[in-house]
Amino acid sequence: MRRLTTAAALLAALAGCAAFDQLVQATKAQVTLVEGLRQYDAGDHEAAAKSLSAALELGLGERDQATAHKHLAFIQCAAGRERQCRDEFRKALAAQPTLRLAPEETGHPVWGPIFLSMSSGQAFSAGLKQYEAGEYDQSAKNLQGAIALGLPDKERADAHKHLAFIHCSSNRERQCRDEFRKALAVDPALELAPAERGHPVWGPIFRSLKSGR
Repeated sequence: MRRLTTAAALLAALAGCAAFDQLVQATKAQVTLVEGLRQYDAGDHEAAAKSLSAALELGLGERDQATAHKHLAFIQCAAGRERQCRDEFRKALAAQPTLRLAPEETGHPVWGPIFLSMSSGQAFSAGLKQYEAGEYDQSAKNLQGAIALGLPDKERADAHKHLAFIHCSSNRERQCRDEFRKALAVDPALELAPAERGHPVWGPIFRSLKSGR
């Protein structure tokens, strides 16, 4: 019995040591991540890349993994290495699929469009904002990209609806009808807002498709 008690105590001690080691490792990872972000903000991208990579190797939670990979993507993009930039963004999105960039990050001329092309939610939001601003060509690209990357049904129907508006505004009636059909296929209950229903071009087209005429 004494041997069993001694063995149990030894196992408990070893488990405690393992938990302590994990805590130390996690703390080191966090400290290294913070140092990497500080170096990035200071413009020391080479040192930042080393620290961020080291933090990932030490072990980070999913949210912190996404932060590290995102900043590594920024560093790669800034150096003109688009393939590596995309790879890091993919890893960031794999760790945190709901990852979004801050407004000033989204507006960056190099990595902003790359991230948007890889994130359906970001591309969808950007496409709607560009539509409201009258930037129809860019809006269409982002909305189409968001659909290709995958959107929930409600957002996908909304994306097709706005693509229909863009085509109708450019007198492309066939493409307008096609997009409305796709929107209604995703969400048969889709209705236009009052201001949208009253539009002289796409309002009648939508109503004819909705009624099956």
